[in-house]
Amino acid sequence: MNPGDAWEGAERIIDESACPICLSEMCEGNCRPETPDPATDPATEAAAETEALNPGLLADAVDVADEGRQIHAAGIRYVVDGIIPDYGMAGMIVAQTKVGKSTLASACGSSVARGVAFLGKRTEARRVLVLAAEDPPEYVAWLQRHLQIERGRMTFYRGPIRFDGSGLERVCRSVEAGGYGLVLVSSWQSVIRGLVKDENDNAGGVLIAEYVKGAARQTGVPWLIDAHSGKGEDQRDEADPLLALRGASSVAGAFDYALSLRYADGAFGSQRRLSGKGRFVSFEPMLLNFDIATSTYQVLSEGKSATAESIWLQIETTGALDATPRTATEIAERAGLASSAKQVTATHRRQVREALKNRDGVGIEVERRRGNMSSLYRRLEAGA
Repeated sequence: MNPGDAWEGAERIIDESACPICLSEMCEGNCRPETPDPATDPATEAAAETEALNPGLLADAVDVADEGRQIHAAGIRYVVDGIIPDYGMAGMIVAQTKVGKSTLASACGSSVARGVAFLGKRTEARRVLVLAAEDPPEYVAWLQRHLQIERGRMTFYRGPIRFDGSGLERVCRSVEAGGYGLVLVSSWQSVIRGLVKDENDNAGGVLIAEYVKGAARQTGVPWLIDAHSGKGEDQRDEADPLLALRGASSVAGAFDYALSLRYADGAFGSQRRLSGKGRFVSFEPMLLNFDIATSTYQVLSEGKSATAESIWLQIETTGALDATPRTATEIAERAGLASSAKQVTATHRRQVREALKNRDGVGIEVERRRGNMSSLYRRLEAGA
């Protein structure tokens, strides 16, 4: 592909005169959004012409296994170690509105563009393209006010774009022409507008997801798209990140991996939990602290300890633990961990016990209750 075909410069994706709906320069306002037709896919056309599978994509099992062993021996490549695989894969970062998914993605992109650690994880320096299709240009600029980066390392496209065939092809051209190594998109709901019946359209959403994965494969670099989660999203640490997406539940599963960002100390608190699951990605919640003054994230704890710290924070902020001895069930109830039916589950009790275990300032005693021996927890006085 001739780099000159990608619009007079790598940063330009949509011509200013193009229709913001169909992206066509010839549109007269009578456009009607259409979902990409699989019948026009180049791979489909090639297969129809040869009436056989592409021989270049056929490989003997012995060779495939040997390739897998080589990848394993060399180690999986990551742009952000353990979080973003360094292959042509498409992932999602899912969170409730205003949790900070775009801010987290921008912080990640900035770290990758500079080749510095992100959340304590090693990064590979890459030029970054950010498609900020959802927010007003001024808001995008305001979010990046703390950004300190060398010119030419990170590019923002602040305008509408849809992930139909034309839009994806334009992005692919710009990625190739600009030498980008990471594509960040905000947000999924913005780039699929008009391409699905509604947010619950599983078939339409999965079809677009497959096209997006195809585009990522074509560029050979990772794409990370942020998306809104449902109002009833499971906030537990054990929750599957692939089930958090709002609307069409099968869409997140169609992507290569999903990252889930959740509140850790309430909607107005500064702490978040980040987890991930999918191809080459699998990590338990990390407890993060977001500094709004600098738009930076700091890791407080990882894995199972993140769960314990998150529960302890909730116990602390609700005053669930005081000088009165109480069972784990009673503390869970006071901390607001009970379900909507006001039931404390075995998981809640276990989480409370883990949060209080070996904790400074927490006393544990055992007494018989209802014929059974129960552990009771209370807050110790200073110096006790």
